[in-house]
Amino acid sequence: MAYIISYGIHVLISVIFFILIPLPILLKGIRLTEVHKLQIVLRIYQSIIKVAHGAIVVSVVTGVIMISNWLSLWTWAVLILWLIIGALLGITAKKIREMFGYLREERELHDEIASLFLSTLWLTLAVIAMFALKILPYFYT
Repeated sequence: MAYIISYGIHVLISVIFFILIPLPILLKGIRLTEVHKLQIVLRIYQSIIKVAHGAIVVSVVTGVIMISNWLSLWTWAVLILWLIIGALLGITAKKIREMFGYLREERELHDEIASLFLSTLWLTLAVIAMFALKILPYFYT
């Protein structure tokens, strides 16, 4: 019973990470002159990233409950990927906070946007890799 409940929570939590995927595309589509649009996107994703920080903890706990084989390569790959996603979430959250500071100061945003785009792109790739790592075994068993 605990496995089924953990699995349900785990799947629901994964939706939060799925929402992070479009962020680099949205950042790339906003012109530097459209500061208002950038602020709206950053505010929305700042909240999503805060929720995602908590979701990592819940997801790891529910994942640990479901683990049946600690020695498998798949288990360790998932754990390492969660660490990477957690680190990239932290980096992205920091860059978004810095971006709000730059927007208040009305500084040139080109380099900062490029840096934020790069961190969100890595985060998106890590999330996609996690989804692939979790889904692909179903096709091979």
